[in-house]
Amino acid sequence: MKTWLFNPFKFIAGNKALGIGIIAMFITALVCLFNIIHLNGIIDVHIGRQTAAWLYFTEPVIDWLSLVLPLYIFGRILSHSSIRLVDVAGTSALARYPMFFTVVFSVFVPISGDDPKKILDTIQSNTTLAVQLFVITIFIIPCVVWTVALMYNAYSISTNLKGPKAVLSFIASFVIAEIVSKTVIYELVHL
Repeated sequence: MKTWLFNPFKFIAGNKALGIGIIAMFITALVCLFNIIHLNGIIDVHIGRQTAAWLYFTEPVIDWLSLVLPLYIFGRILSHSSIRLVDVAGTSALARYPMFFTVVFSVFVPISGDDPKKILDTIQSNTTLAVQLFVITIFIIPCVVWTVALMYNAYSISTNLKGPKAVLSFIASFVIAEIVSKTVIYELVHL
């Protein structure tokens, strides 16, 4: 059971993982669309309406591709194994499935809006709301950690890298991907 939760890539990879991952991203995007939540970063979940419906579906794809490309490049440079793009892309897509649970838990956040100051003022003035947010956060944080663990395991399996090479190149890829995804999504929103 632990392997299926944290390393399903030992059983599912390539095209099959890619298909399942894309379906999971699509379903997650649908939940986002109908609940005014969006994913504008590798592991970011934000409450608020996007400027266009198509962005709810574009954001997860941008987040995913922003991570796949640096992972693939680092894998090709650092691994002595033959690296296939479909394996890196497929396992990385499948690794995003816990974001569905993160989005579902975010639906229960009883606040909305895009102004951080107003949101903070609302939370500070309402103890019940603060407690609700704390409880929801207890469920969201493990899902985000689970996603990152899956992303790392997907990278390690698909590139056959382990140890410091895998860890450092994954961290570098993650930082690059976060910057790229945020930048691309920002530019799309402000077209």
